[in-house]
Amino acid sequence: MSVVERRPAALVSLPAKRLIVALTGLAFAGSIALLLRRVAPDASAIAPLALAGLAGLSLAALALTFDDDALPQLTQAILAGLGLTVFGALVEPETKLRLFSFASVAFGVALVVWLARTARTRPRASLGLMALYAAALAGLSGYAAFLVLVSRDLMIADFMTYRQIAIMVARLADSGNWPLLASAAAQSITQDYAWGPALMPGLALVLTEPASRLVYSFALLALYAAPGLLALAVLARDLARRAGLRRAPRSAAEAGFIAIGAAAAFAAYPAAMAVATRGMPDVGGLVLTVVALRLADRLARLLALPQGHEARVAPMTRRVAIALALTLFAMFAFRRWYALAAAGIAIVLAIEVASIAIRAGARFRWRDAMSAAALGALVLLALFSPVIVDWLPNMSAHDYAETYAAYRKPPEVFLRQLGEWVGLAPALAAVGAAAFLWTRSTQRRLLRLTLGSAAIAAALFLRIQTPYIHHLYLIAPAIAAPVAASLMLAFARRPRAALAALAALGAITLSPLAAALNPLGLAPVAGLPRPPRADLRELGRLKDWVDAHARPDAKVCGLGSSYTFSGQLIDELWQLRPERETWPKPNVGVKMPDVDTVDGPPTAGLKECAIMIVGDPVQTHLDPAGQQTVVVPSREMLTGQGIGAKFRRTGEVFHLEQGVSAVVFERLSPLDDADIAALQARWRAARAAAADGR
Repeated sequence: MSVVERRPAALVSLPAKRLIVALTGLAFAGSIALLLRRVAPDASAIAPLALAGLAGLSLAALALTFDDDALPQLTQAILAGLGLTVFGALVEPETKLRLFSFASVAFGVALVVWLARTARTRPRASLGLMALYAAALAGLSGYAAFLVLVSRDLMIADFMTYRQIAIMVARLADSGNWPLLASAAAQSITQDYAWGPALMPGLALVLTEPASRLVYSFALLALYAAPGLLALAVLARDLARRAGLRRAPRSAAEAGFIAIGAAAAFAAYPAAMAVATRGMPDVGGLVLTVVALRLADRLARLLALPQGHEARVAPMTRRVAIALALTLFAMFAFRRWYALAAAGIAIVLAIEVASIAIRAGARFRWRDAMSAAALGALVLLALFSPVIVDWLPNMSAHDYAETYAAYRKPPEVFLRQLGEWVGLAPALAAVGAAAFLWTRSTQRRLLRLTLGSAAIAAALFLRIQTPYIHHLYLIAPAIAAPVAASLMLAFARRPRAALAALAALGAITLSPLAAALNPLGLAPVAGLPRPPRADLRELGRLKDWVDAHARPDAKVCGLGSSYTFSGQLIDELWQLRPERETWPKPNVGVKMPDVDTVDGPPTAGLKECAIMIVGDPVQTHLDPAGQQTVVVPSREMLTGQGIGAKFRRTGEVFHLEQGVSAVVFERLSPLDDADIAALQARWRAARAAAADGR
């Protein structure tokens, strides 16, 4: 009787609602495969099947690990995703991208609101921390004014790109065109320059003056630089606590330790703040990086707990997994290359969890780990949906290792730049501080996450290109946080000695001593003001000349891509006299391509150029072999061959620094399609010759 009567019970031991979750999950996976096949019918089936399989396996894991009470809500969420995916598969491509862009943003905002509303504790800002933030902002504002005014800095390239986006945001907001602003911001998630970092600065500009560098810079310092500096200090405090620093009994004392950490982080790596003061918003990614590191550490600690207290630990583990996935995506959305830091954190976290599982064996929290991994994968899949929809039809366009190959520089050049940006002495201090923390720490997981993720991010970035100064935010936590944590520990025992060490570090990186030591590579000069350009008067004359001659029907173009002279520099000379500018600026120029693998050959836009200003000698900022799109037309203009035969020298020449001349040509007869086709053929031949080493 016992055997016969127990079989029916065994047949229904899997609750019907778990079966419903499994079936709806299977349907959802099928809808993803359908969507991706319609998005990229000619692409390989590997990616659609892999993503659909990932979604299916993740939902199967949730069906097995979720509590019975949560399964109905999970089923509803799956059905909503299923409906959206099927609908998205049927609409037009442009509507599809807009749909998933808005859905991704809405989903991310909903997760943030849910995490905030369901948090057991509410974050509270103490008066000490608020005062510390105000002091950091005031100090950075003074530092920014000093750097910019002494160097008479001009913003170009990426520094100007986000300022222009912020100006565009301000103009759209000022005109009340909120639907277009929302649409452009949402869809920019798929672009290399997402609008996210420029939204809040742009809204600050709309309240004042759209072209104001003062307001824009202050917004960057308030929104990104000061929080980024304090985030490094908080990370340093956490590392110091694991190495023996006791919790301060009062909030004022805690703020004092963070103040020491912030000052030490600044002194250890001043380039981080110097780049921000010159107008680059990338420093804001440090806040996200520190949040992700702390969440990864917390998730690993939860999974390392012994069995028991499931009612509390399991929901907490899922919440942390969702928050971590959301933060990792935010790093990608903020600036593309922060995805490498996110990848480093995910890889080191996976290694940490694997080591915990190996040590614990059957006692490991396998159910919680499966649930956390599945939730993280599904959240990331949903947030990345517009990127997948936009990139999948042409994945080769996003092969950055190939596209940015021209940005790779010889090792000796890169090492010399590291000496200017970081310096050997601060780098050795960071290595020594990390070793000191390692020997003193009883819990090294956060330190391993910080150092390991930075190393992986750096290796991945070097696989793509040689970094510029702002890309070193990827390793800024590994440079600044160990030094700051060590000085916190020293300050707790010997305050005077710690302050003396901090002063010595600041002298090495932020005083004239840095310039004296830099030729030996010992100290960085990135935190010091640069000498002003020697040709500012001549640039002003160039600006006046262009204003007098450029018209929408007679456009002025520039051939060159160095800091000394470029077509982009011509466009940015309005900074010399911003009070004279009217917005929107008239379209009187044509953007010329710069890098072969990124921009391609010379474009048909050359046909619109009535006046051409050419750098002599030919101006490139990378290996000329990778900038034939600049070299070939520039040489033809300077020698009067090819397209240069249809232009003549006007006799006007602007004498710039570094011995560079900007030579003015005017068009004698229009360029036609045949001229552009012939120029592009010569470009391809030059590319082939450069590849062969001739």
